[in-house]
Order: sequence, then C-alpha cells, then structure tokens
Amino acid sequence: MPELKRITYISNFSDKLNLKDIETIGEVSVRNNQRDGLTGSLLCFRGIFYQILEGPPEQVDLCYQRILADERHENIYVLKIETGTMQRDYKEWSMKTVILDENTDAMMRPMKNLLDSFQLSHRTLEKYAPTTVLKGLQRGENPLEWDFRKVEKIVLFSDIFSSTTFTEVLSLEAVTNILDSYYDIINAEISKAGGTIAKLTGDGLMAYFDSHQADAALLASRACLRQLSELRAARQFAYSPYLYAGFGLSAGQVVTGSIGSSIKKDYTLLGDAVNTAARLEAVSRKTGYGLILSASLVDLLQDKSDIRKLGLYQPRGKTQRLAIFTTADSRLDRSAAAIKHAIRDLEAAGNQD
Repeated sequence: MPELKRITYISNFSDKLNLKDIETIGEVSVRNNQRDGLTGSLLCFRGIFYQILEGPPEQVDLCYQRILADERHENIYVLKIETGTMQRDYKEWSMKTVILDENTDAMMRPMKNLLDSFQLSHRTLEKYAPTTVLKGLQRGENPLEWDFRKVEKIVLFSDIFSSTTFTEVLSLEAVTNILDSYYDIINAEISKAGGTIAKLTGDGLMAYFDSHQADAALLASRACLRQLSELRAARQFAYSPYLYAGFGLSAGQVVTGSIGSSIKKDYTLLGDAVNTAARLEAVSRKTGYGLILSASLVDLLQDKSDIRKLGLYQPRGKTQRLAIFTTADSRLDRSAAAIKHAIRDLEAAGNQD
C-alpha cells in the first residue's frame, strides 16, 4: 500500500461567504477529491475554514497549492503535517463539509467554544512568531526540520536614539506611545518594500531583504526617516520632536536557521553582514546622519545617484577600516547628544506625559 500524506490547516474567509457559497465549495471539493484520490473534512465556523486533507502526497501538495492561490482564503497556516501514514482517517468522506454556524445541536457547543478559543490563541501567536516561520507554515513546511543555509541577504538594523533616557524620564504611557509610533512606521515601510522583519529588539529591530532588493531596502529606510521627520514636525505629543532613529544597512553572506534547544527555538540570521549592519546603525549617532550604508550594500544598488561617501570607519572587532556611505536626505537636524539633553530638559520641566 502506498504511503499517504495528511495536512491540517486553518484559514480566514477573505470575504463574507453565505451558506450557499460554502455548500458550493464543499460540492466542488467532493468532485475534485474523488478525481484526485483525496479524502478529508472541512469545518466552517465564524468566517474560518478548518480543513483536513489526506491522500497521495503529490495530490495533497497540488491541492494545497490551489488553496494558497484561491482568493477566497487568506491568512492560511498549516497546523499539522503527517507523512508516511498508511491508513486514511476519513476514507468515507471525499470531503465532509460541516457548517457549525448553522448547527444547533447542543453537543456541538463545546466544539464551537474550543474552535473559538483555538482561533484566538493561534492568531495571537501569529503576531509574535517570526515572519519567516509563518511563511514556512503557509507553504506547508515544518520549520523544526529546516537545515542551516548560507544565503546572500541585505540586513537592516534600526534603533531609537536615547531610548534608555526616554524610559528613565517619561511615564509608561508616554514610552508606549513612542514605541508604537516608531514601530507603526518602521514595520509598515519594511513590509511594504518586501522586507522581512526578523525580530523586534525592544527599542529597534532587525530586518532583511533578498540580495536583489538593495534599492528597495534603501528606499524603505529613507521613507522611515522621512516619516519620523514628519512625525516630529507635527508635534502630536510633547516628546514627538525628540523621536529619532538610526539605520544601518549591509549586504553579504549570512547563515539562516533555527537556534536553541528543545525548550525554546528562534529563527535568526548570523554572520558578518549582520554584525556590520548593527555596528553601522550605532555609527549613525556619531556622524549626524540617520542612515549608514556599507560598501557591500552600495555595490548592489541600481541607483547610486544620491549616495555619498562619509569616510572610513573601523567597527569594533574588525581589523580593517570600512568605507561608509549615506544619502544627503538622511542628515539629522540634531546630534544624538542634543537629543538626549532635550529629553532631560523635558523631565526638568515636568513634562513627562
């Protein structure tokens, strides 16, 4: 008997579907699954699909690819993949469709509550899981089985200037507003440019782009600086004029993969390009420019018209000095020291909210 594959996934309705729409989906699934030798079950509840597919591995994979491309699904995540199984769990059902919203059986109430709680917990965890891991789950992969790989990446580091001073002198609500304002801008611009946010660091972040996205990474960084400048000018709150951040961009080979133990794992990037980007971000406090680029990053740019060389810099841990670059529009209107003093003045004036 050939081996089978079973996949369990969850997805949201991309648009409101009525009872007839869902019944039609079930009917089409039955016909397709009978043709492809697939069996399984589809539960629908409060705008969410819970589906189990089983059958020949290649047919399961093809069906899942069609689901990924189906505009009626969004936020698709694989919950479980089983391979090498010899027995079907749903052999009687080409596709059993159950619409729990329409079911009034008292015995279904615990299942509804369970699915409701599960969905809420799962969507909450999505916000905290690394983007790369979530994308892997969407593709039907098991991140625990990923090997370490060497790949070319563009690495971005960003950090809020004087964040420690902010936390020392401002109220908790004020600090939260600062962080939210910063991350609203940075996360949106990086994601819009096609970058991947690797981790948030409390007062900054690390992100990365594919090696062909150098211009996109640069444009995203400049857009972040521009929006932070607009936020300061708008003076939405007493301390917004002091919200500055630095950005460091580097490019090169990195090692990607999961590190940790059986207790806790994290997906991360390791390598010289990562360390260099972090060092360059720190240099932004000393140069008066909010964006510092490595030569390796500049070499990948298609448009170098706005690039200017700042000089040579020797990062900590390096034996040689590196050429560093910036753009004219990333010039800051205050020094890092002046920003810190201005925040201290806020404290002295009693304006901590």
